[in-house]
Amino acid sequence: MTQSVSFDQAAEYYDQTRSLPDALMDELVPILVAELPPGRCLEIGIGTGRIALPLQRRGMDVYGVDISMGMLRKLVAKSAASPPPVAIADATRLPFGKATFSSAIASHVLHLIPEWRTALDELTRVLTPGGVLLAARSGDSREPWQREVRRRFFAEAGDRDWPPGIRRMDDVDAEMRARGVEVRKLRDVKNESSASVSELLDALEKGIWSACWSIDEETRRRAAAVTREWARREMGDLDAQRPTRHSTDWRAYVLR
Repeated sequence: MTQSVSFDQAAEYYDQTRSLPDALMDELVPILVAELPPGRCLEIGIGTGRIALPLQRRGMDVYGVDISMGMLRKLVAKSAASPPPVAIADATRLPFGKATFSSAIASHVLHLIPEWRTALDELTRVLTPGGVLLAARSGDSREPWQREVRRRFFAEAGDRDWPPGIRRMDDVDAEMRARGVEVRKLRDVKNESSASVSELLDALEKGIWSACWSIDEETRRRAAAVTREWARREMGDLDAQRPTRHSTDWRAYVLR
């Protein structure tokens, strides 16, 4: 049985809580397309198609795997008459032969895979010589107020060890360089918006984010209540809109 984190429980609300702003996607997708060689492209953790469908619309021949049937059903429903070929499969045991794809994508998924080095083994196995892996985990995407509220909440909830996979893209960079793979950081695409402390704590209390899924409902409720009291004392109006930002932090790994 896989130890990777499944998003089955998030399938119904994933697109409402994880979709990237249109302006950011309009800037990001051409950057990714420019890095991808012709041929078949495999996305691990394809989910509901947040990355795959825009690439497919740009003419990329995209395939996908995921361990969540619920997420794949959403992807197929969104794709109308031409969904990309998909399969239920774990990234650490890909059901493809050697050198099947010219490129691969691992978008915001390696932090969810405890055996992420094995996933890299599999990705490099199924890529052709000279193939390209594009990978990302959200960069420094939180303002100080967001980091502090989250830190307080998780400390109150037991300060669990998270994530199970990579912590930063630097982890993947070091691993790939050790394998003799060329590493390039892609141009960052940032989005600035706003949110309130109340909105952030409501999401944490509801358990929307995968970091909360192993925390029971009562513990989340208690941690949110304590954090709200702290935030009122230290930050003032919990409903005031405060700055937020999103950083993409993509890498290109080129096999030699």
